[in-house]
Formats: sequence, C-alpha cells, structure tokens
Amino acid sequence: MTSSSSHIRIDRLGMTGPEKRTVFVPFVDGVNIVWGASNAGKSFIRKSIDYLLGGENFNVPKEGIGYDNFVLWLTTPKTGPVSLRRSIHGGDVYMGRGHVDQVLPGTTGYLETLKATHAPQSANVSKFILGESGFRSAMLLKNERAEKSPFSLRTLARYLIVNETRMIDEKSVLLAHSSTVTSEDKSLIKFLLTGVDGSSVEQVRSVDQLRAARDGKVELLSSMADRLRQKIDPAVSEEKLDRQMESASRECAELLDVLTERQNRLDDLRNQTRTVEDSIDNQDAAISEVEAMVLRFEELHGIYASDSDRLSGLEEGAFLFQKFTKMNCPLCGASPEHQSHNHGLALVEGQRAAVEAELGKIERELHELRMATEEAREEIRVRRAYVESLIDEGTELNELIEDASSSETSARELFADASARIEAFRKEQGDRRLLASYEAEIDIIRASPVSSRQRAPNLDLSLDLTTSEANELSKVVKHVLRLWNYPGAEAVHFSSLDQDIVVDGKQRKDNGAGIRAILHSAFKVAVLLYCQQKSRPHPGFMVLDAPLLAYRPAEETRYGSVSAEEMELRNAGVADHFYRHLHSLSGRAQFIVIENHKSDQDVVTPYPNHQFTLNPALGRTGFFW
Repeated sequence: MTSSSSHIRIDRLGMTGPEKRTVFVPFVDGVNIVWGASNAGKSFIRKSIDYLLGGENFNVPKEGIGYDNFVLWLTTPKTGPVSLRRSIHGGDVYMGRGHVDQVLPGTTGYLETLKATHAPQSANVSKFILGESGFRSAMLLKNERAEKSPFSLRTLARYLIVNETRMIDEKSVLLAHSSTVTSEDKSLIKFLLTGVDGSSVEQVRSVDQLRAARDGKVELLSSMADRLRQKIDPAVSEEKLDRQMESASRECAELLDVLTERQNRLDDLRNQTRTVEDSIDNQDAAISEVEAMVLRFEELHGIYASDSDRLSGLEEGAFLFQKFTKMNCPLCGASPEHQSHNHGLALVEGQRAAVEAELGKIERELHELRMATEEAREEIRVRRAYVESLIDEGTELNELIEDASSSETSARELFADASARIEAFRKEQGDRRLLASYEAEIDIIRASPVSSRQRAPNLDLSLDLTTSEANELSKVVKHVLRLWNYPGAEAVHFSSLDQDIVVDGKQRKDNGAGIRAILHSAFKVAVLLYCQQKSRPHPGFMVLDAPLLAYRPAEETRYGSVSAEEMELRNAGVADHFYRHLHSLSGRAQFIVIENHKSDQDVVTPYPNHQFTLNPALGRTGFFW
C-alpha cells in the first residue's frame, strides 16, 4: 500500500543482506495475526519493529546470519510512504521516501539520517514518529521536585509495543520496566488523555543539590573572606584605624585650604599676565596705526614740496618775462618805448601774485604737516617706551607665576598623598566591614538546615487521573471488553490505588495470567480509542505479544494452570470477538497480534495472518522462510 493514512501504518518488516535475498513479512491495516510454532520468529517481529523505532539492540538468531539491515516500511499521515533502515549493529536510522529496501545516503528518495535516541536538538526517529502522530514537544514530571523528562517515542512505546512479559505482569498496566508506578508513568497517561504535561511546573532542586549549593556558597564566601584577610593588617586595631583616618582627614582639609589659596594666587597672577599681554597687543596696534599715519604724512609732504617747486618756477618765469619787456627788442633793436606790441604784462603780474599767494599757503601747510609728523613720532616713541615697561612687567609676572606654580604643585602633591591615604583607610574599613558581613553570612548559611524532602510548591503529588478522567477512560475500557464478549464486565473502573483496572470488583493482578493479558490488551486498545474519540494524538498502531494467553494448552503450566475464569473466556469466544473488533478498526488503527498459543485455526484464518510452522512442508517455516 502506498496511499496516505490517517494514522501510522506498518506496511512491511524485512531484512536485507549483501548476499542474501530479502526476507519480509507484509502487514495491512486493521488486524494482522502472526501465529504458529514456538521459536519461529514471531516475537522476533516485535523486537525488530521496536528496534527500528529506536529500541535497544538484540541478538539476531542463527537463521539471520548474513543479514545486516532491518527495513521497515511505513505509511504516515504527513510524509506518506517512507522506509526506515537500521544496521543490525546499531547506530542511526536512515529514512527514504517511498517503500524501498536500499535506503542509503545519496540514493534516490533518501531523506535524512535519524538518531535512534530522542534529543530535542537533532533529527531522530522519535521526533519523526511523534510529529507524524500529531504530538507536540512535552515534558513529563518525574517526581515531587518537578524534575522532568522529555516525552519521547521510547516513553510512549509501552502503549504501542507490549511484550509477553508485560502483558501478563501483575504490576500496573502503566509501567514500562520499573517495579512500581512512578510520577513519570502517571504523567504520561495524563498527557496522553488530556494533553496536560509538566512543562509549566518549576523544578525544585534536590536535597543533595541544595546541600551542594549551600556548601558551594560557603566555600565561595570563605574563599572571598580569606582574600580579604590577606589584605588586612591584623596588628592595626579598629580604634587605631579610626584615629589614622581622623588625622588624615584633618590634614587633608588643611592642605585643601593651602592648595585653594595657592591656586587662587596662581590664577590671579595669570589674570594679570593676560591683562599685560592684552595691553601690549593694544599698544602695538596703536603704534602700527600711528606709523601708518606718519607714512601718509611723509607722502603728503612730498606732494606739497612738488607743488611748491612748480609754483616757484612759474613765479620766476613771470619775473623774467616782465624784465625782458623793458629791454631792446632782440630782433630789431628797438627801445622799449618804441615797441608797439602788447605783451600782457598786467595779466602776467596777476598770475605771479596768485602764485606767490599759493606758495605762502603751501608753506604754512608744510609747517603744520611737519608739526603733526613730529607729534606722531613722539607718540610712537612714548608708546614704545610704555610697551617696554609692559614687557618688563610681564617678565616679572612670569617669574612670579613660575614660583606660584611650583608652590601650587607641591601643595597639590601633598593633598593627593593625603587623599590617597584617606582612600586607603576607607578601603581597609570597607574590607573589614565586608569581611564581617561574609563571616556573618557564612554563619547564617551553615546554621540554615536543608529539608530532607524537597517538593515543588502546590504540586499535586499524586499526579493521579482525576475522578472524571479515570471514569471517562474506564467507560472506554468497559466498551472494549463488552465488544470482546468478556464475561461479566458489569463494573469497570481505573483504580488510583493500584494504577490498574478493576473489573467487577476484582483487581487485575488477582486474576490468572490469561485474564491479566486480555485486560492489559483491553486497557491499551482503550487508550488508543479514547485518544481518537477525544481528538488526541496517537500513532494508531499496536503490536500485542500474547494477548490471548488464556488459550494456552492445559498441559502448559509455565504461567500456571488454566483457571476457571480463563476457561470461561474460551467458552465465551473472546478470541473470535477480539479479532473481529480489531479488524473492524481498519482505516482507524492497525494491530499486529503475536499469538504464541493458537486460539483456534478457524478463528485466525478469516483475518490477515502469517503462520510460522517450522516445517518446510507446511507453508512458511518462520520469519526467515
């Protein structure tokens, strides 16, 4: 079959070997019966399925020599047809898509490698099967301290694969391998039925953990206290340390006053120096301005001198011109009184007078300019002399600043030394207070008792199913027993005292082996049906080894003589109704029933079955043909 399924279905179990033909047993939905002779490999099927789903390694019989791998074909609700392969030597589980025998990394359809053990951080067969079944990650409570273990396929396996020993055990149906019911067993059934796990409960540390934590805290505090003792001088008493601290504080306060005074003196000298420097800068700027003005005066003086020379030339020309007009003509020799030309002497005379007046004005301005220039040069000299005096004053101030700075540095060093001594005294006082607190805390911790029994606060220690939960499950168990035509079954309930089912007032453990086996099977089948009715996750397949032990031969006394109650089961045809009911669940669940004691060939043959005869002349001899 390759179609998808509403539950996980086992389609085939096989073994392969490099020089062996593949051997396998196919299975269908609903019921599958493996029956026949002893030591033919019927229980080997149960062990192999369990091994491929992460179970422990086991010995392969001599018939299996030459085979090296187990292969399990599954059809799952989400992924569909897959094949799981695992070496007979153990190790990881290899998964391939589809139903194939060669599941190797790199081959067509190979999906991934699954670890055989459950681990939240890695891909593993447990997470795959639980995920395909619809389970979420969950934590099961282990004890009253709320220690937890992860819900895994190995934990759930007791509800999927039930061996003959557990089937007939007088101990609770909740158990896997332990002798008494634990909190984890109760937490598991509660999680399956209700979905409530222990993830929300905070774990409480054990007595040993608390004592170890207490001793560790004492050791840590003692180590810290020892380090402090090494820093403390035992020769110095608390009173002496207080006196040293008081003396150092007074000295530090006095040095602070001295330091403040010297710092103020130094600041004042530096302010004076900045004032002198500012004054020098102002004088230099003023001198530069006056020098620029003198330069402009000198340029103006040159202009006035040039104008004066020009006007003097004009005046001299006019004088000569007037003189020449009174002389005989140089051309004709005529005397002045006989010359008829008009030489414009009046105009020349007026011009000469104007030139003479302008020359007088220029001379006055030149005189004023010389006076102004002299005044400017005198101002420059005075200012330069003042700058020299300021420079001398600045030099004196720098010498004072150097002395004041040295004095301030000396006071600061003394103050820093006093402050360091105060800080050292304060640190030692702090160390002594801290040491005292460590010693007091150590005494308190040592005096604090650790209760011999630790438990999570407000935790329901019983972790039992509630009355309502137990009643709902009991109804399904009763329904299953009725369908199997179990005699009586008028009153069925789940006992919180024995953590087991009680039928008609009789505890399961008080019955014979055959009755215990059929009641155990009814409980596990009822859990599957309950989960389906309540839409709770469940893988949907079961392997039941020897559920019909009541049909063992009367001469076989390994499990005790066949009791009257077991004979009543036979007479009621429980086997026929048992197989009919499981077969009716085809499409909802799958059951592989290993029948070590043939109930009745007519009962078995109407259903899919595999008979192992150990006789080659009578069909299939066993698992290995």
